[in-house]
Amino acid sequence: MPFQPDYEVPAERQAYTFTADPAAEQIGVGILMLHGFMGSPASSRDMAQYFAQQGVTVHCPLLPGHGHLPYKIQGYRKEDWLAEAEEAWNTLNQTCKQIFIISHSMGAVKAAYLARKTKEV
Repeated sequence: MPFQPDYEVPAERQAYTFTADPAAEQIGVGILMLHGFMGSPASSRDMAQYFAQQGVTVHCPLLPGHGHLPYKIQGYRKEDWLAEAEEAWNTLNQTCKQIFIISHSMGAVKAAYLARKTKEV
């Protein structure tokens, strides 16, 4: 189940999914966006909207502890972030035949983890 923060996250920093064609039974191409340490999905939203306009489905999760004040990260571990990246991959994989990952900073570590684990990246 995707991460649901128990703290307030401003709307522009929340996770998003832009679906290229919600009526399609199997959407062709998807992009998983992974933000960096202390970042949020806001950092890639404009790029994601552009890709969606080009017919690509884009999904960006909010990594646990991120999206708000720095102290919210307390208590979360790298395993939580890896699990969220994997959850996001699995979510996108349900509707997309081909998935690419675009990541920033610590998100690249999550992308490398997924590449090693899934062999489909």
